[in-house]
Amino acid sequence: MVYLIWQHYHGLGKVSSGQIIKAKTALAIQPDDDQGTEGLSSIKLPADLPSRPQHPIAPAAPNGIEALLSSIAKTSEHFVNVVIHPSESNKLGDRLQILSTWLSARETLPSLMSSSQMSSLDNHIERTIISLFPFTRHPTEPKNAQPFASLRRTFQRGSSGIVIVGDKSNLRYLCHAIKNIRTVLNSSLPIQIAHAGDNAFSPSLRRFVTKLAPNIETVNISSILDSRSLDLEKEDAAPALRSFAALASSFEQVILIDPKTIFLQPPTSMLETHSAYQSTGALFFHDHLYGKGEFKDRHQSWQRQLKNRPHSQALRSSKVYNEGYAEEADGGVVVLDKSRTSVLLGLLHTCWQNSKRVRKDWTYKFGDGDRDSWWLGFELAGVPYSWENRYGGMIGWPEKGEGKGEWVCGNTNLHLDESDKPLWFSGGLVDQNDIGDGGRGGYKVPTHWMAEGEFQKRGDDRGRDCMWGDAVRVVGMEERRVLEESVEAARRVDEKSRLFDVKIYSNSGKGGGDLVDR
Repeated sequence: MVYLIWQHYHGLGKVSSGQIIKAKTALAIQPDDDQGTEGLSSIKLPADLPSRPQHPIAPAAPNGIEALLSSIAKTSEHFVNVVIHPSESNKLGDRLQILSTWLSARETLPSLMSSSQMSSLDNHIERTIISLFPFTRHPTEPKNAQPFASLRRTFQRGSSGIVIVGDKSNLRYLCHAIKNIRTVLNSSLPIQIAHAGDNAFSPSLRRFVTKLAPNIETVNISSILDSRSLDLEKEDAAPALRSFAALASSFEQVILIDPKTIFLQPPTSMLETHSAYQSTGALFFHDHLYGKGEFKDRHQSWQRQLKNRPHSQALRSSKVYNEGYAEEADGGVVVLDKSRTSVLLGLLHTCWQNSKRVRKDWTYKFGDGDRDSWWLGFELAGVPYSWENRYGGMIGWPEKGEGKGEWVCGNTNLHLDESDKPLWFSGGLVDQNDIGDGGRGGYKVPTHWMAEGEFQKRGDDRGRDCMWGDAVRVVGMEERRVLEESVEAARRVDEKSRLFDVKIYSNSGKGGGDLVDR
């Protein structure tokens, strides 16, 4: 960052105004939280900086490094002493952008610093992170002065895997998802089932799940993160578990999925061939477009947080944000590369939004669970992220529309790959409109799909939603095979689950029964 300003002032290359602002942010004496980064002091460069670059990062003079560390120390002290209110997601975003520059300095300037200077920088970074994100502490290491660095070391270099939040209320769907991935698609990606402790996911249930297929392990989030500020054991905390499961996972590349997610292609395709993911390291998927103009409080909340801030291309292209639709994201799949520092900082913002006080007083007050905390956290933190090409589609069964052409109806949200082929859908395999199979919900293999039409919610929670206005497509032979084999595998695991009692939810909207301990 010293080099960026120095390059600019000495005319050694074209540097954008955004880069200069970011660089000055890194060297700020003290930010004015009310003004965001606009209130940062300009830095006067040391007179004895070299006149020409000798290395990719300029060999800053000793007093230049000391000036950097002094400014970071003062800014860190300010952050520790001035606590952010749950409604101030934008201010947290400002702090994360500043923190990002410190971490960049940590990665690019080690050869220019003494060991004591590096230690000082590390301490300022860790102290700031602890003040903003106390949950990053390991519960058995309360005196560890570098919990963030320790957490990062638990990420297995080069690893990738699937993370699913498990509890007794979603066990049936969780088992279906595992069989879809392992048995039908033959994916060998390791699977971690994250949970919030024995009350939510008992040892006997964990043993049952891990025996369904090879290379499955369970992970207690509270054994990795300090959950005292999170209250993850409560039933209403289920959506919040997801972001912390992604953070706590030992996988570097995380495919976070909902138990009701069903893949039509191997999930590895998103890691290996999805150009949008490879570009940013963060891939999100859209919800259906619906409820235009019906969620004004939600939109006003977003606009307050994003006011007077540069908007990313992803936000400028958003139909939800710019045209007033209900919600942007379908949280059924989130793909993250935590080896990228920027992605990890965006994830920390999302986790903060799902911490106990913030989700109660703000996030869930205006949004539907954690759905929109993902893109909003990355947007506010200035972290690049990518969306799939289209908004949510539909896979289900054809119906004659009411004067609007042919419909495709179901209880799903279909998502396509970059070649517009069906990739995955949310909603699970159980047909919520069919109370067969002993009252637990029956199975009916979808036959048709629609990419991105007009979406309409219909009736009560058990009624099928519908889509019209785009071409009705027949499910292809390969997708049909995957669906049929997934349904058969689901039936077999349902039969195996008779080792457990089945609690019936006839009108709860949970789609059949949930398996619980006997």
